[in-house]
Amino acid sequence: MDNAFWRSIATNNFQLPAPYTVEELVPELLAKLGEVDPELRDYYIYTTLENWILHGLCSQQLLRGMLTQLLANLQQGLGNTGDNTVLLRSFSALTISDILKYDNTNHFLAREEVLDILEQGITYFMREQDLRGYETGKGWIHALAHAGDLLAVLARNHHLGDANLERILMAVAEKVTVPTTYAYLTLEEERLALVVIAALTRKVIHPTFWSWWCQPMAQVEEPLQWENTVRFAQPPEIYAYHNTKMFLHSLYFQLTLAGYKLPGVQELIHAIIKTLNRLDPGFFSVDVMKIIDADINTDKLR
Repeated sequence: MDNAFWRSIATNNFQLPAPYTVEELVPELLAKLGEVDPELRDYYIYTTLENWILHGLCSQQLLRGMLTQLLANLQQGLGNTGDNTVLLRSFSALTISDILKYDNTNHFLAREEVLDILEQGITYFMREQDLRGYETGKGWIHALAHAGDLLAVLARNHHLGDANLERILMAVAEKVTVPTTYAYLTLEEERLALVVIAALTRKVIHPTFWSWWCQPMAQVEEPLQWENTVRFAQPPEIYAYHNTKMFLHSLYFQLTLAGYKLPGVQELIHAIIKTLNRLDPGFFSVDVMKIIDADINTDKLR
């Protein structure tokens, strides 16, 4: 089918065109998920799949077949950076999350199937190295954000218990702290914060977990040598520090500004504040004003 055919479906409210069946068209849609053309990929191919999945046009048998192919797609070119293979991986992860959204309402997947998706999803999340967010000519790449969406939807699945949720959360903490050459620029930290909140909404995480969970993030500052400008300027470690702080900031403000009232929220907020105080070189204290005015009476600022 040419691009005009897929455009006509999208502009016709994703109605299935006669005389075609979903079973006939889905294989071609899956084959085009890695299209470089951002308009075709984002607005016609992926959104058609998303609409047909969430509106129940795909049979359970078809969805299972799609999952097999989509999970295999996550391995295509995995570990590469800078090429176009990331597009197939990224939009495959996003499409898997749509199938899981459908399952979270309709419960057609068995526990063993969900656990298998969890294993493959975490493996993909941890091993994806191409973290580009948006690129002119290719549009949204967003592999990290889409992998985060997959984990967030998994966290809402009734088959997963507290131990599974803790695995997801530890994967997020590890990913944001890993040395990298990419700084979060396109709201990746906000999407990853949603993974944590999705786990919180299950109300099964023990409140004492959060202080332990924050420990690796509190340690990300240790490799930095603030007085050694040559050492400090190494991108992988300063980006890990930046990404960790941005993630914690996003999580803190999502929790507090949205006003979530969930078990463990206050313990998590306390752990975030404690971690940020460890990461910050002094800006979270009124004493930092001594840099601006050595004679200022900081007691009057408290």
